[in-house]
Amino acid sequence: MNLMLEVLIPVGPGDRKEWVQRSLTSATSLSDKVIVYDNSEREDLGEMIDRFNVRHVKDRRLKTVNMAYLRNKLLSLASEKVVIMMDSDVVIPSADSMVRKVSEEGYAYSWMHYAYSEEEMKRPRAVGEENPNLGCAALDVEKIKEIGMFDENYARDEDIWLYSKLKKRGMSVGPVEERCLHLNSSHLRKDLRTSVKEARRNLWRTKYDMMMVFDGLTDFTFLTGYLYYGSYYVIGLSSLLFLPISLLYLPVVGFGIKYYGGFRKWGYNLLPGLALAASMPYGVLWNVFRKAKGKK
Repeated sequence: MNLMLEVLIPVGPGDRKEWVQRSLTSATSLSDKVIVYDNSEREDLGEMIDRFNVRHVKDRRLKTVNMAYLRNKLLSLASEKVVIMMDSDVVIPSADSMVRKVSEEGYAYSWMHYAYSEEEMKRPRAVGEENPNLGCAALDVEKIKEIGMFDENYARDEDIWLYSKLKKRGMSVGPVEERCLHLNSSHLRKDLRTSVKEARRNLWRTKYDMMMVFDGLTDFTFLTGYLYYGSYYVIGLSSLLFLPISLLYLPVVGFGIKYYGGFRKWGYNLLPGLALAASMPYGVLWNVFRKAKGKK
């Protein structure tokens, strides 16, 4: 492609050296202009990054991780109109389709869905699969500036915030057919350990989902998990009053097994889903207090 683009990569203290190395190898194959924002304060990572032909920007370690702040910091370093946002545990074989969406089709934001193995890279995008991420994404910098950059109140779920904000402004957003390789499978929920870990994360992430509801940025697609897993609690409590209602678990569980592609995958996703639905009152109350505090 003749278009000049930049690749922007954040590197933090918890990043694995071998993953960062693979990501930088991938990034430098995509563009001659790669910017690494390194707040790891790790000598081993710094030395390894310096072996690549990249612009290495060092900063102090954040006391609390704020992904929206990191995205804004990266964008402030960019000088090109189109950038590739790339996480330090991702490999992108080719960014051409994402860049084409942004530079030729007028998209503000395009991304690749994750694959967690070489085999999964070949899997076609499912109908309705539209889970935004910023780990392998192309952005129109001018359009992101039009919406005031990232809202740093969204320390997490900044990708969903961006998706919803741009759509509300009438701008085009959407994925491409290809996938990128995610080297970190901790979010994959492939066993009981990762399932429990994800459930713990979901106990606090609802405040960001509900923040979007309160901020008028809700996309119904991202609330379906609350409806589905909330139904487990509704059926269970209703069954205490009238036992035959428990038969409703059959179609609900059946749908989940079909959706996740098997009983085991459904089971490993059940605990995180139930944690998400159970923490919804916390998310609502947190935002009620946030709004009340903002009015003072």
